[in-house]
Order: sequence, then structure tokens, then C-alpha cells
Amino acid sequence: MATIKKLKVIINCLDVIGDSMAGPAIRSWEFATQLSKKYSVVVLSPNKTTLKSKDFVLKQFSQKVFEKEIAEADFLITQKIHPKTAKLANKYKTKIIIDAYDPISIEALEALSHENMRLRTSMNDIILMEQSISLKYATSIICASEKQRDFWLGALSSLNKISPSTYNQDNSLRHIIDVVPFGLSSKEPSASKDGLLRKKFGLNKNDFVILWGGGIWNWFDPLSVIKAVNLVKETVPVKLVFMGIDHPNPDIPRMPMVKKAIELAKELDLYDKNVFFNEGWVPYDQRQEFLLGADAGISTHYDHLETRFSFRTRMLDYIWANLPIIATKGDSFAELIEEKDLGVVVDYDNEGSIAEAIKELYSNRTHYNLIKRNLLGVKEQFYWENCTLPIEHMISFWSENTSEKSSNVQYTTITLLNLYGGHKTIAKKYIKKIIGLQENKVRIGRVYRSQNIIRRKTFKKLLGVKERNSQ
Repeated sequence: MATIKKLKVIINCLDVIGDSMAGPAIRSWEFATQLSKKYSVVVLSPNKTTLKSKDFVLKQFSQKVFEKEIAEADFLITQKIHPKTAKLANKYKTKIIIDAYDPISIEALEALSHENMRLRTSMNDIILMEQSISLKYATSIICASEKQRDFWLGALSSLNKISPSTYNQDNSLRHIIDVVPFGLSSKEPSASKDGLLRKKFGLNKNDFVILWGGGIWNWFDPLSVIKAVNLVKETVPVKLVFMGIDHPNPDIPRMPMVKKAIELAKELDLYDKNVFFNEGWVPYDQRQEFLLGADAGISTHYDHLETRFSFRTRMLDYIWANLPIIATKGDSFAELIEEKDLGVVVDYDNEGSIAEAIKELYSNRTHYNLIKRNLLGVKEQFYWENCTLPIEHMISFWSENTSEKSSNVQYTTITLLNLYGGHKTIAKKYIKKIIGLQENKVRIGRVYRSQNIIRRKTFKKLLGVKERNSQ
């Protein structure tokens, strides 16, 4: 009997894969783990990693490796598409699924808010251009929440990606864009008996430990939390631990908010007394040691556009470890916390509200234990094996009757004029000015992860392309 060949899926991870990983790398790793149960999976990363998997193949990205892999692949999952990638995908009939769980165009507005306006405006033009190219070339898109899906549906409509033909294929449009949230392991977390978190920071067993699980980015509000700790420290034996302040990708520097948080803790005489900062980043397979050593998890942010469309991936670790959550209102997770009673939702930029939440979780043990029971009830929907099902559905959809559906994913030449509608094409001279910033390179930390360096050649190619009608 002939062996049925598995479909091949490439996952192009733009972030560093290693012992310590941030959200994009974790997501790529877990996608690969789940999808390898049905498909042949290759993960490409910008770095050479020592990690190994029995389920899928890991390779360091290079153009040569990428071209070889995409020539053999049926599907490519990536966060962005360069025109050259789209051309190769078209050549080899490879379908592209864009992972748009982190809306960079919105995140960058806040991430770059401390920079000068010239840089911010230039980067905004570049990011929107790259976003439009990625959406236009994509076969399908996945995102992290229904709120994000609404945002991306608007963007797709503006690019004429929602047409009568795509509507007839599936009037829910789930084959074009569906929700794949960040997930959690179905295996319960476990920790060593010596209690790594409390031992590392010299915390007592009676201390009420609140964990800030993840990085301190500019769009978060750690300052109100530190002020809240100062308000309750006399009545609650509270200890606040920031799980990591240095991104695992060495190319990404500390954000200004880290310095502000440390300075405030020292100013209030809380540093290394009630507030602790873990240097570096906790390795992915050791984070459960920190999570299980805490009593509650916290995530606070400001009232801005990024909040509305965000998906706080650290929340999944809190749910995984059964940690009652303190979170600011305004995003999709705050709605879930209120609906399912998974913790306490607080006001924006309000240390008083956070202080009351801390006191509630510490003193009201009946409510605290109820929350822990409620957390058990929401875990299953976030198991990675359940989260990745929409990807499998997309792969199945586009693998059947390909010729009938291929018109939706044909290679299309896009110029800047196409992308910006009525606006004039950006002049080469202006592009050179943008590229001339910071010694021919524009690096924007987390926004561009590790390998998004804008080069002159890219723009010359884009600007030199002849305009063609696109459907």
C-alpha cells in the first residue's frame, strides 16, 4: 500500500528561539508541536538554537535555506510577508497564513511615542506598507481574539480581500480569517519543593506574592502597581515580583518604562524590600517555578488604542497556574475575567483601585478560593491543541479543490500607490531620507523583533515595480 505523503508546513519565526523565549517564539514552538501531529513541520528562526524537538525540524533562517524549504512546502505560517516571499510562494504554489496576533501598526504608535515625530511618521508609513503587503498576499490570517478579527476584517475589506467569490466560499469568512488565541499547556504545571521564587528573593511563606509575568513594555502601567504596593504594605504582607526586565532577544534593549519602574521603587523605598526585579528572562521551561510560587498574577496598562486590540499572553500563564488575576479594564481579557470571575478588574492608572484589589484577594479567602475554582473551568478552551484547530481547518480548506479557489491567492504586484489609495507614490528621495536614519538602519526593538532592518534595496524594488491591477 502506498504511503500518503504528509503536507509540509513551514513556520517562519521572527524571534529568538532558545531556553528563554518571548511570545512570538513560544507561539511558533507550540504551533509546531501541535501541527506536527498531522503535518511535516519545519521551524525557521533567526538564531542558531541548541533546542531540539522530537516532533519537528528546527533550522536557522537564511535566504538559501528559506528558498529550499518553501519550494517543498504546502503552507507557510509567518508574521509578515516580503514581496520576494510572495513571489516564491506563488512560484511553488505555497499557501501563506499570516499570524496577526500582535497588531504591530497599533503597537508601534505607543512603542515609539517617546521618539521624535520624523522617525515616528516614517516608521508608521513603513509599517502600514508592510502590513498591507502582508494582508494582500496572505491566503488566510489568524489573530488572537474576536475583537482583533473585527479590526483585521476592516483592513481586509479596504484591500478588496473580501469579495463575492470569497464570501461564496464560506460566508462566515472563517477560511480567510479566524481566531487562534495564545494558548497554554494541557499538562499541569509543577514546581520543585524548595520554592525557587521565594528562595531567590528571600520571601517568607506568609508573604502575599503578586507576580508581574513578563516584560515591562512602554504600554504597560507598572507604576500604579508599585504605588499600590506602597499603599497596602502596612496592612498586607505584599511582595511584587517582576518576572523579567531584559528581553531574551539581545538585539532588543530595555524600554524606558523599565527605568521608570525601578526608579519609582527606589524612591518609595520599596526596592528589594517589597518590589523585586528579576534580571534577564526566566527560561520557558522554568517559568512554572515562578508562577507556582506566587499568590496572584497582575497585568496593568493605560487607556490607549493598543489596549483595545491587545491580547495579553501572560494571562495564559496565570490561568495555567491557577493564579487569581488583577487586570486593568479595556481589553478582551478583562471582559473574560469579569464574566467568569477570574480575579479583579481595576481602573486605568489608579493605584487606589489596585490597592483595593490586592486587599480583596488577600483578606477575602472565600472569594479567592472561588476564583481558583473558576480558573479551572476556563483552562480547556485555551489548550494549545484546541487553539490550533482553526489552522488545521484552514489547511484542510485550501488543500481541497485548490484550482477552484486559487484566484484568491494569486501573486499580485503591489505598488505604494495601490497601498495608499489616492496618495502619491512616496518619492525615492524621501525613502532615502528614511533609510538614512541611524546609519542606514532603522531598528525598533520589539516592533521589528530581531531581523526587521529596512534596507534601500527593498524600497527601490517596491518603487520600481510597475503598477498592475489586482483582484
